[in-house]
Amino acid sequence: MILLVDSAEREGSVLAELCAGRGWVAEACATVAAARRRIPRLRPRVAVVRRTLRDGFAEEVLAVLADARCRRLVLVPAGTSGEVEARMVALGADCVLREPVRIEVLLAYLERFRSEPVPAARPRPTRLAFAGGRLDPADRTLRCGAQQTTLTLREAQLAELLARFCSEVVTYEFLYAEILGRPFRGDTGNLRVLLGKLCAAAVRAGVDARAWIEVIPKYGYRLRRAARRA
Repeated sequence: MILLVDSAEREGSVLAELCAGRGWVAEACATVAAARRRIPRLRPRVAVVRRTLRDGFAEEVLAVLADARCRRLVLVPAGTSGEVEARMVALGADCVLREPVRIEVLLAYLERFRSEPVPAARPRPTRLAFAGGRLDPADRTLRCGAQQTTLTLREAQLAELLARFCSEVVTYEFLYAEILGRPFRGDTGNLRVLLGKLCAAAVRAGVDARAWIEVIPKYGYRLRRAARRA
């Protein structure tokens, strides 16, 4: 079984038809929510996921597939940064292809993945240290001792980027491209709101994120290695 997760429904349907023409069983769906419902039932051998979906991103689908014995192929836009590609691999992608992808190349990958032995279930990604707590990017949970909370996708993305680049300044340009999917044009309002939501959510896990995150005016954010003293 090949699962195609693509909000460009016509493209997903065309690929499903090409798979059927080769005698491969394939099913297409257009959203993260639909993939979440179908993965336990279908137990796909191969999943093809487009990075940006109508209701979320490929990271969410990869998280659902974390315990599945499945090959994962992610399609990303041509201008996608190396950091995003690396995150896809860290979350379990076997292959990341930049678009536009020639259909014969995509079909060749599918044929290869179908013929290879089914892989063992993968361990979930390593947890990251974040503001005195532990962040699990796969299920978007933040923990500190016995307390924990679940972050929204964008809150988790911001926390993960700050954690992965701990002690380095993560620029507004980079954050806008990675989290919001658009260029930074000087207005930091969206990120200020997101940072506020992340800090408020972190409190529920007993984490004082504001004491750890430094705002660099007109430049970006930095996660300190130690909390700021009151």
